[in-house]
Amino acid sequence: MNGKLSIWEITREYAGIAEAGGVKNVSCSLAENLVKAGMRVTVFIPFYGCTSIRKLSKIEKLSSSIARINCNGTEYKIAFSQAEINGVRIVFVMNMIFTEKKAVYVYTAEEERKDSTCICGQGHKDANIMNVLFQKAVVAFSQLSGERPDIVQCQDAHTAILPAFAKASPAHSALFAKTKFFITIHNAGPGYHQHFNSIDEAYAYTGLPLPLLQTGLLNGQVEPFLVGASFAKLFTVSPWYAEELTNPANPDTAGLSAAFSNKRIHIDGITNGIDFSRYTPTEKTVSLLPYVFDPAGGKFKGKTLCRKFFLKISKKGDFNVPGLECFGSIEDKPHNVYFSYHGRIVHQKGLEVLADAAEMLMDKNPECCFLIMGQGDRVLENSHITLAEKYPGRYIYIRGYDRAFVRLCVASADYIVLPSFFEPCGLEDFIGQIFGTIPLAHATGGLKKIIDGKTGFLYTPNTPEVLSNKMQELATKKQKNPAELKKIACYAAKYVRSEYSWETIIDKYYLPMYYS
Repeated sequence: MNGKLSIWEITREYAGIAEAGGVKNVSCSLAENLVKAGMRVTVFIPFYGCTSIRKLSKIEKLSSSIARINCNGTEYKIAFSQAEINGVRIVFVMNMIFTEKKAVYVYTAEEERKDSTCICGQGHKDANIMNVLFQKAVVAFSQLSGERPDIVQCQDAHTAILPAFAKASPAHSALFAKTKFFITIHNAGPGYHQHFNSIDEAYAYTGLPLPLLQTGLLNGQVEPFLVGASFAKLFTVSPWYAEELTNPANPDTAGLSAAFSNKRIHIDGITNGIDFSRYTPTEKTVSLLPYVFDPAGGKFKGKTLCRKFFLKISKKGDFNVPGLECFGSIEDKPHNVYFSYHGRIVHQKGLEVLADAAEMLMDKNPECCFLIMGQGDRVLENSHITLAEKYPGRYIYIRGYDRAFVRLCVASADYIVLPSFFEPCGLEDFIGQIFGTIPLAHATGGLKKIIDGKTGFLYTPNTPEVLSNKMQELATKKQKNPAELKKIACYAAKYVRSEYSWETIIDKYYLPMYYS
């Protein structure tokens, strides 16, 4: 493989600039590590009302680059600006439709107070227009600037039609004749498709030819992944999820898997990496933890101190973290076994399974305790609040998000429980392993990268009874043979660093794919 590639990455979110879900970490880590590998990388992202420019340098407005883009009969004026961070060029796509938004994908409480129809937590009403304008703007930028990338990497459904805009239009196809397009499917679950409600709506918004839009029809809706598949290589974030995405019997994609299978659309899988340097527990300024420790080196004393600190400040009288609500507390006892969960409190993540399994376990074993943190579905949130009330001194639920506190929650536990019904890749198992917290996960999708009994534990089927029994088994292991679990934690911390660093993933998978 020779030559420095010009790579454009198209994403709606990016760590440190505009954050929402796991895509932010992949987008950032992929870009920065491609730069380290000698590539020239430009990231395109909208400029939102929540965009942070604090860490950016070389910020400048590109005054000569103004695009006028039509969408659904309305002309939008798009401006561009650029900046740099860690060797990555950032190009912002700017229009009021983006800058008026206070979060990347959903309305905030502030927006709901100003307009009662903008319900906090719900997706933007004009999301399809935002997506179309963003993607058309990238194509327009190439036309205005004269830049021709070798590779365009599209992140998720929000950007999946861009290859069609570039390749299907006579006005642009010559510009991108030598450009290769790749689309990463981060999540194909219901609610993540970014589909158009009808072919008429898709045509009004995109202006793409009707025969092309018909290739994306599924249950009367137009799916971006299916349209983009005609012009790009599709892959997803783990080989196990790739298998599930082409299984027509998959119940978790609202029919998209059956469409991939019927249309013989091939999907590869590249497991996401992780930037160990952003989490390393031997450096407090990096890990954001109050004490240092080194699971890979077999040193766990600081981990125990982190737990004591967590339990102390989680008590009602001591808890004062802005933006977080704490329910319940835990009394630290010598033989306690601690299970944690951090993430979205939603059905996909199996939070109802976890709640039922935790209740079964605590009824049987008074030494099992739970540290739960996240936000999402209010009904599921309330089920964990109820458990905190029912089992005083043994259950903590913290509603909200704070990066340092999230890491402390994970690092404080013996096990991190991941009962997802489906999981494209999973990042929390990596973070747990780095912090010496052994993952226990439902054997689905990307969670299958856990080596059962060596880097963590897997279980199936995903029922409260099976999970509860598995947690009881692991609690007994911890109490009777803690040295064995320390060996597993030590090996897992070494393994994730050696096998799943972004440098390794890019060198072994991304660059061969881009050059092939």
